[in-house]
Amino acid sequence: MQFVVIAEHAPELCPMSNAKVRDMAKQMAMEMPNLAEKLGVNIITTNVFGPDHVIHTVAEADNIEAVRELVVQSRLAQWNKTQIHATWSMDEAMSKADQLPAVF
Repeated sequence: MQFVVIAEHAPELCPMSNAKVRDMAKQMAMEMPNLAEKLGVNIITTNVFGPDHVIHTVAEADNIEAVRELVVQSRLAQWNKTQIHATWSMDEAMSKADQLPAVF
């Protein structure tokens, strides 16, 4: 399954302005690949929305619990409001739509 993690933080918790969070974020970035592998999560991409204080990660895992553990154990949840969304590919979404009667 594929999941999207959206992490948003306040400006005062931004690694660009907060030295403690910067150190934590640097450590997290170094440890994340090994932690993800240990938890069975394949990180496809992580992007930062520049000055918008948003981090966006796309990952694959067998279940949402593995991704949730990654968010907690990486400490991402300590300085961000996080959301984890299970997603479908466009083909999967269109296939599901085709199985339903149209509303309009």
